Amino acid sequence: MVENENFPAPPPGAVAVYDERQRQILRGELVGLVAFTILALGGVIAISLALADWRAFQGFRAESTYNYAGVQQVDFVEYLRRNNKTLAQPSAEALQAYNVWQQQNPRTVNVQVLTKYLGEEYNSTAKVFAYMSKYFTPGVGQSCEYCHNLQNFAAYDKPQKTVAKAMLIMQFELQNKWINSIPRPEGQPLYQLQCATCHNGQAQFWNSTEKNNPTLENLAKFGIAGGGNPTQYDMRHYGITLNGKPPASYEIVDDKLLAARPDANGEVNYFQVTATRDTPPGLNDTYRNQAAMYHMNVALNVGCDFCHYGGYFKSYVTAEGTFKWPKSQSRHMVGMIQDIAINWFPQMPKTDPNRGDYAQPNCWMCHRGYVVPPGAYLPAADEIPRQVSDPEIRPLVDLPLPKPKLPKN
Repeated sequence: MVENENFPAPPPGAVAVYDERQRQILRGELVGLVAFTILALGGVIAISLALADWRAFQGFRAESTYNYAGVQQVDFVEYLRRNNKTLAQPSAEALQAYNVWQQQNPRTVNVQVLTKYLGEEYNSTAKVFAYMSKYFTPGVGQSCEYCHNLQNFAAYDKPQKTVAKAMLIMQFELQNKWINSIPRPEGQPLYQLQCATCHNGQAQFWNSTEKNNPTLENLAKFGIAGGGNPTQYDMRHYGITLNGKPPASYEIVDDKLLAARPDANGEVNYFQVTATRDTPPGLNDTYRNQAAMYHMNVALNVGCDFCHYGGYFKSYVTAEGTFKWPKSQSRHMVGMIQDIAINWFPQMPKTDPNRGDYAQPNCWMCHRGYVVPPGAYLPAADEIPRQVSDPEIRPLVDLPLPKPKLPKN
């Protein structure tokens, strides 16, 4: 560098010291800028979450317009047709035997459940036969002789009749407790449980006949492995095989779901992600939750946003104020699944006492890939069960109804 009086030469090393100082300043400014940006983003996120919480849970409700009352049910006959089946009807032998029985006994003999729940008009043999032909025969896919002695319809000499009686009591009790109380928008029909709702036209439950040979393609129908195909990683990590049963952490109906847990407010928590401050580190609860959610997706053939608001999964309300009725209803129905598993299936008699592979209740059991179960019915006025004070079968555990989630005015 040329030296002159106006620009004296810098001392040795001064340029390097100056450059390093500039770099230090620049690094400090960059760190500060990054920190400020992170803090600013954190503030925006915190405010957004706070607003979402306020909007979802502090009373912000616009007019509730979300309503799948317009969802058309797939008719049960059409459902059977799609599955290459036909509607079962009483056999010629059963019809002939019934005609003889009805002439001899115009009033019923030893009918115990229908008269209690539906009224004295079911003391008519013809009325009972009409009900059985409408619901029992097509629902389980069997003619009258499957349960009845055709020479004595009143006899209980077939174990199938004892099972059918117990299940009819379960059906009416579940209808009165769970279905009649399901939160629903105005205009959405109230369907009724019937044999076909769970049996879907076959006597043995679907996973009683298929359980011995599960494949990855039908895991959705089992309510195991979350109802979906585990990834190759999960198969290796958990040891899932084509013909082996997946571990309990993948089952929608597991000990955690079936154990009624009171939450911080003392309300029974039938199902939620158990990720809290006290949750041990790991992904088990996340896996379990996502497996169950995917099972629900498959069972109803819907995406996550059918129940959830994509902007904030925890909310029952969208940003536009639309109330998510399906989210409220699925929460309610999971409670019924738990009730069936704890209180009813363990008490159901078996046609073969040595069999232990009866189905676990789950979403697929009734929905079969449709929003409205194909085997659900809109009942006639004289087919609506009434409350009874002395049911022959009582729940083992008194599980209270969950407090319904409803839109606020």
